[in-house]
Amino acid sequence: MNKTIQLLAVVAVLLPFTATAQKSDITSAAQKASGAAKFDTTKKWEIGGPLSVTFTQTSLSNWAGGGESSVGLTALASLHANYSDLKFSWLNDLELGYGFTRLQDQPLQKTTDQIEATSSVGYILFDHTSVTFLTNFQSQFASGYTNAADTVLMSKFMSPGYLIISLGLDYKPNKDLSLFLSPASGRFVFVEDQALANLGDDGVTPAVEDNYGHIIIPGKKEKTEFGAYFKGNYDHTFNKNVNFTTELELFSNYLKDPQNIVVNWSTYLQLKFSKYLAVTFNTQLIYDNTIDVPIYKKVNGVSTLVGSGPRLQFKDVLGVGLGFKI
Repeated sequence: MNKTIQLLAVVAVLLPFTATAQKSDITSAAQKASGAAKFDTTKKWEIGGPLSVTFTQTSLSNWAGGGESSVGLTALASLHANYSDLKFSWLNDLELGYGFTRLQDQPLQKTTDQIEATSSVGYILFDHTSVTFLTNFQSQFASGYTNAADTVLMSKFMSPGYLIISLGLDYKPNKDLSLFLSPASGRFVFVEDQALANLGDDGVTPAVEDNYGHIIIPGKKEKTEFGAYFKGNYDHTFNKNVNFTTELELFSNYLKDPQNIVVNWSTYLQLKFSKYLAVTFNTQLIYDNTIDVPIYKKVNGVSTLVGSGPRLQFKDVLGVGLGFKI
């Protein structure tokens, strides 16, 4: 089952964009076969989105003011490939981000790590409203630790991973705004690293141990939830130089503590000052009652781990560097 689910997750990420990359070849072949270019199917596709690469570097030598040499890199992409034909639509979004920093001779510490792919197929029932089948996949690229010097693994690819399969209504009054609501959605949580699964990370069932701390029953690597799901997305380009995207996801699990709503809200802003120079600003806010976040307190001036528990998580990344728009 693990391999099947992972394969489905990879397909969810790659299939829509592979299909759009092949459309030109298919169209060209069809035109050659007919002997005339009377119908261009590529006009039904809208493909694009902003990309940015930000690099920072500081080098210090005998610097009286103090500080450490550092190097950092952040790459962000917010892409879409949307198809529409009369009452039928196929909408695809891909959000990717990875960044790291390195201080002096310390190991690399990642600052941004995101994989999110959404694909939805809809059929218009009435004005601006479609019955829609939606899938959403989220995970990360690399392993994560509390800090650069830490060797205790906190997360990695598919630990956790999230997959939502949902059927509902999508209200889309214009090409920029989409509001999807489903009262019946399946949410699958994966923790494929057995050591993390044994700890019960992200709400999976932890391992059962005997009185000596030996594992009798390994922790489960998957958890299934069923509940209501909302996804709102707004993507707009102002004057061809400013692109703003914001996305809000909410999920309530009917099976356990439905009042504890999972929140995932991200934004992406790109301001272009020239053909290739841009300022980017990316934020993400997460709250999930099943995720225990390490809690640190200052004890005699030293940051000390005192426990863990659910916390509001927030991240923002501001950068100046290369910016493109497909």
